[in-house]
Amino acid sequence: MRSIAEKMMNRSFQLTEENTIAAKKVLLDTIGTLIMGMNEKEQQRLVQQFASISVGDFALIASDKKVNKLSAAFLMGVASVAVELDEGNQWSKGHPAVHVVPMLLLHAQEDPHYAGKDFLMDLVKSYEFCTHFGKITTLKPSLHAHGTWGVLGAAVAYGIAKRATTEELGKLIDIAATFATPTKWEAALEGSSIRNVYVAEALEGAVKAWHLLQAGFEAPNGNTTYIFSQLLGSSMDVEEPLETSFDAIEKNYFKQHAFCRYVHVPLENFQSLIEKYHICISDIAHVNISTYQRASTLNKQITENILSSKFSIPFALASWYHLHRTDHTVFQEQAYLDETIRALATKIKVEHDPIFDVNYPTEMAAKVSILMTNGTIVEQTLLNAVGGPNSTLNMQELVNKFTKNSQNILSKEGASRIISFIEQIEEQPSMKRIYDLINDK
Repeated sequence: MRSIAEKMMNRSFQLTEENTIAAKKVLLDTIGTLIMGMNEKEQQRLVQQFASISVGDFALIASDKKVNKLSAAFLMGVASVAVELDEGNQWSKGHPAVHVVPMLLLHAQEDPHYAGKDFLMDLVKSYEFCTHFGKITTLKPSLHAHGTWGVLGAAVAYGIAKRATTEELGKLIDIAATFATPTKWEAALEGSSIRNVYVAEALEGAVKAWHLLQAGFEAPNGNTTYIFSQLLGSSMDVEEPLETSFDAIEKNYFKQHAFCRYVHVPLENFQSLIEKYHICISDIAHVNISTYQRASTLNKQITENILSSKFSIPFALASWYHLHRTDHTVFQEQAYLDETIRALATKIKVEHDPIFDVNYPTEMAAKVSILMTNGTIVEQTLLNAVGGPNSTLNMQELVNKFTKNSQNILSKEGASRIISFIEQIEEQPSMKRIYDLINDK
């Protein structure tokens, strides 16, 4: 992996205004998901258990507990994906931010002089690395992207923050590959919450990889390509050309709905049709969703728990129709048990149409067809959802998202202090202060 490290690090890099804005947005959004995730009851029980067995000096976001470094990385990983509102990048077909932002935040606790301007630069660089790893890797279809190539990005983020040399980064990547997790996509569809641990394993593995490197350990030649082209994937194109500039972080997406990203286009398309034609539930005989292969797997009509509901297109559409909400409160109320929602969900069928695979992931499209009880059909195709590269959320919209989602956790003043800190991050002498702002609430 030295060749990728060399090509990436030898490119000229200057933090642009576009980079800066994008990085601030990614940081605010990721911290927001971490705060929400740490407030989940399951997460709080996990933190309590870890705090009793892994005593240390590392603070946790939105918690008064302290643990050791490995546990801090692990717990941040679980929290970052717990509420399904984490940022993503469709070109990597995964979620770079949750793999790199926690690693930089971890380093901030170790270096009180880690300034905000350096944090921004490291975030843009490590995000670029992580996205590139996703782009060049073709995972086996049965795998979930979390915790796979993301461990490489997490390790690079930590290495960059530690000012590793290019040679060290190359070795670090090969060591980190050893900690890639054999994930399972079906875990999300079934609602098995072990899926939330995939990123956690990657972050912990990245910390281990760095210390193994410092202790003199080495990985076998070709370790990364072997793991990702033979064990976890079918190919890893290390010769894939790099982008002309460090702009991967500008080509991401943010979630407005607390569902898997594959749900968003069908959901927004359905919303549009219902509102456009003023359709009542009694008018609906059947709804058919045609979409690309990966999204078509989110076809479960009756879901058993909260996580599986977040990965169900039928549930998303039916719950929105009845509740007119798609935020995290839908799951806090356990709406998946509502019989009226279930009744509508059973009328919604999701199927794969190969025509939508052609332009994926540039387009994450879906066609929605609603058959009315009088025999008429209304339908339309939507190519991408709000929050994506062509309709990204601006900073104010993300501030609103952060404020709304943290309102029961942070005080209004506390949320404002965090937002101001990030908006003025270039002037911050120490990123470690962000923990005090968050935990002061």
